[in-house]
Amino acid sequence: MNDNDLTNAPPPIAAVPASTPPAAPDPIKPFSWWVRKFLEYNPFYLVSAAMLLFGCYRVSIDAPMFHWETARVLFNFFSVQVYEILLVFTAILLARRKIWYDATLLVGLENLLIFVPFILISLAALIDSGMALQMCLIGAVAAAFRFGSLKKYFTQLNLPPGVLMIGTVMLSLNVALPLLYRHFGQTKVSLLASGAAYEMNEMTWLLILPAALALANLLPQWGAGGDLPPQRRWLPTAMYLVWLLVTAVHLYALDYIYQFDYRAELFAPFAWVLAWTLYRYFDKNQFLPKYSLMLLPAFVPLLAFAPSNTTFFILTGLNLAAYLAAILLDRRNHLARHLLSATVLLLAVGLPENWQEFLTPGWMRADWVTAGVVAYLLFCTALSRNPKLAIFGSLVLGITILLSGSNHGAFHWAAQGALVYFIVHSLRWNDVEHHGAKPVRILACLAWVGQTMIWMCSNPEQGWITCLTCALVLGIYYFRRIFLHQRGPLVVLAATVLVMLCGPEVSLVAYIGALPVGLLAFMGSLALFSLGTAAALTRHLWHKQPVSDDAGLTSKS
Repeated sequence: MNDNDLTNAPPPIAAVPASTPPAAPDPIKPFSWWVRKFLEYNPFYLVSAAMLLFGCYRVSIDAPMFHWETARVLFNFFSVQVYEILLVFTAILLARRKIWYDATLLVGLENLLIFVPFILISLAALIDSGMALQMCLIGAVAAAFRFGSLKKYFTQLNLPPGVLMIGTVMLSLNVALPLLYRHFGQTKVSLLASGAAYEMNEMTWLLILPAALALANLLPQWGAGGDLPPQRRWLPTAMYLVWLLVTAVHLYALDYIYQFDYRAELFAPFAWVLAWTLYRYFDKNQFLPKYSLMLLPAFVPLLAFAPSNTTFFILTGLNLAAYLAAILLDRRNHLARHLLSATVLLLAVGLPENWQEFLTPGWMRADWVTAGVVAYLLFCTALSRNPKLAIFGSLVLGITILLSGSNHGAFHWAAQGALVYFIVHSLRWNDVEHHGAKPVRILACLAWVGQTMIWMCSNPEQGWITCLTCALVLGIYYFRRIFLHQRGPLVVLAATVLVMLCGPEVSLVAYIGALPVGLLAFMGSLALFSLGTAAALTRHLWHKQPVSDDAGLTSKS
């Protein structure tokens, strides 16, 4: 035996790794670290701006300080203007010293306060319209001077020309609002919801503010950006959002000053534009399911829901056009199809009552809701190629027609509608994937022909209905064949022709039944004689003579 044979030797003992010592707990940070962290964010600027606004508020209500209302308004106005100039000057100074965070923070405060003086001008307009006009001009020139200085001397600031143009539009809007409300406010009659002042306030909320929000779609796309705080790529969008927020607050303050009631309906157009803008910006966000933001605009018109409400009707119609455009641009967007159906239902429910009475006399809003739900179910089943859903859709349509019918022929109407829907749906089936689809289609076609024949025998004056249904089926059949290059089942075409002839067939049978029996026998004799002659003349086409053995032998000899 070889002593060096190690086949039966035990495996070597693996080295046990040394256990990792537990991580030492983070040391408790000293108080000085928290102080430095607090000073790093420099909250003094924020507290300073808050104290300025609080001071303006106290001056406006403290009578002992200034006995004249004009003096209070002027003091607050010029205090804010001087403070904003100080903000811009300090921001430029800090940028020259490359203190980027604090300089950017001061620019943000300037954007927050830029439209505040025009809220004060709204108060001045109540006192003296001439003074309000002068303050508007001074405020506009001062704002243009401050932003021009930032653009020229703070070169690292991400402030594209497009953003400056949008800022100019927003500034012009805030300059015009106090003057417009002052002009129309002189004609305001008490608290009545009518008149030029009331209409101007409605248009401001319903059109002007949503248009200001729509300017967000003109903002430049987020670029690469820089590493410095004033070069962040989101900075222009943040500036615009601050301008928009302050403008909305300004408009709300004007409503408060001139005693206009605020309603949720006034916010609906703004919310609609906001919903579609968010969809445009964040639809490709990997953290959100695709098309999920398309749900938001569908619910916005409910803010203005009321019978015969024009705002609700307009927003729902815009949603209808938007969802239809989304379907045409992206055929894979199945969510838009469902939202389109829901929007059609909302549009039907929100129609003015006189329109509903004209379109469907005797219908109530509940009937429109029921019809909309049924149409939505039929639309969903029509999108599928499953025969089981075709059965469900045809039952839904038939039951709905049966329950809504008030005459004795409601059953035939329901059966006709259900069978036509089922047969049209069968044109989209794939007979290979669904076992038994072909026999079911044939049975449906036979049932359609039989039901139509029974209906025409009992009520022949309803023949125009079968003509309409046949025209519908033939239109869809040949549309698929001509434009989609899909050959439909011949049994559907044959059944449609037979149903179309049911009316004339019933009339012909009734006419023949009224003839004398002798005449009928004579006509039958002639018909059978004609058939026999035709069979004899075409015998060589359908009957082949067998070749006998004698004939074969004769041919060989």
